[in-house]
Amino acid sequence: MSPEAITESELSSEKAAVITENTGSDKSFFGKSASDFVILLITAVTMLVLDIVLSISYYRSSSAPDLRWLLALVDIVTVLCIFGTFGGRVKHMLLSMKLALTLLFVILILAIVGTILPQGENVANSTWVSNPLYGFYNHIGLFDMYNSRWFLAILYLLGFNISFCIIDRLPTSFRRALKPRIEVKDIFIRKCPAAAAFEGAGEQGVAQAKDIIKSHHYHLRTAESGSVLAEKGRWSGLASIAFHLSFLLIGLGAILSTTLGFDQRLDIPDGKAAPVPNTELRVLNHGFNMETVPVKDGDRITGYRPSLYSSDLELTQNGDSLARKTITVNDPLRYSSSNWLLTLITSTKVNFHQSSYYQSPSGGYVSVLQVTYTPGKSLIYVGFGLMMIGICSIYFPHRRIWFKADENGELILGGRSNRSRVSFQGEFDRIEAELRLTLGKQEAG
Repeated sequence: MSPEAITESELSSEKAAVITENTGSDKSFFGKSASDFVILLITAVTMLVLDIVLSISYYRSSSAPDLRWLLALVDIVTVLCIFGTFGGRVKHMLLSMKLALTLLFVILILAIVGTILPQGENVANSTWVSNPLYGFYNHIGLFDMYNSRWFLAILYLLGFNISFCIIDRLPTSFRRALKPRIEVKDIFIRKCPAAAAFEGAGEQGVAQAKDIIKSHHYHLRTAESGSVLAEKGRWSGLASIAFHLSFLLIGLGAILSTTLGFDQRLDIPDGKAAPVPNTELRVLNHGFNMETVPVKDGDRITGYRPSLYSSDLELTQNGDSLARKTITVNDPLRYSSSNWLLTLITSTKVNFHQSSYYQSPSGGYVSVLQVTYTPGKSLIYVGFGLMMIGICSIYFPHRRIWFKADENGELILGGRSNRSRVSFQGEFDRIEAELRLTLGKQEAG
């Protein structure tokens, strides 16, 4: 076997997760066997029929439940199944970083458009209703962009892309972090992007190299054969995975908040109860209380203004009392599920805020409450935390230097970095210069 072939074999085993190009455009995603092709074809046809049936059901009935999230998912799965059935390189597409960057760029452009155009209820008060193309724009979802079927399909495709990237890279990242490759062949070290050799240095040179490289804050591991691996930033690969995972968590949290969350106003007179929207809860107002302070004009009192107002609320379900609290503007009543794990993951808390009040025609007071429910908020917070960890990993690339004494007593060094290769090359050159200077002094002495 030639040295070039050995080098390619070493580099392939080092990367361990490199995706080989599919050489035949007629190969399906799941293989070339007839059974795999038939299974995927049946799946594609089934998804296509389901897509058509659900679409007709949704768009023909004005009272149908909102199926846009489901329809967008069916759309993208149908396209991927058809693409994979007839020879599309689905796996390579989903693992492509170019696809992720393209989708992020498209979403950024659409977000700008969504900021310029009025969305939701704001359209009715805008000049767009008199535009001749208003009906067309409204039909394709430009005025409800973030809930449109095509925008959701783009988000799903981005989610697929990130998920496949994480699944593909996670085993390799864990293996490199937990079980680094220490024992390597001489040809691999010589063919590293950064390499150096010292004739006649031998084992004494290895000892000097350990001291010098260690002074550059590298962690050293030695194999039984004498091969040494020096590395730092070995967890940066997992931090990069965390950065990708952050997008999924933020997206999942946003989906939960959009589909299951609500923000409703409740007007409850003293002594009355009202149902909480989208839940089986009821809130009872035991009484509204207001504290006032006098308004003075000099020494004369001209009136009174409210300084603090509150409502004594009790939350019930099926006649059972769940919680009771006197709330004020900055001190709401918060009720969460008894399942602490579900509460921790999705932040499933129903919040009752004292928004305002007014006097009813009968003379009593009516408490105005703002009831909010935002599941997925914890996922969004965790997602942003992982994103910050991933961003910080940029400043701590995974750098590795292998060195050993070969059969001829020559000290060989080779290194590589997953990022900041120019900076790593500069550091490697400094290590090489220090080592040559040290070995030169020893020979002179």
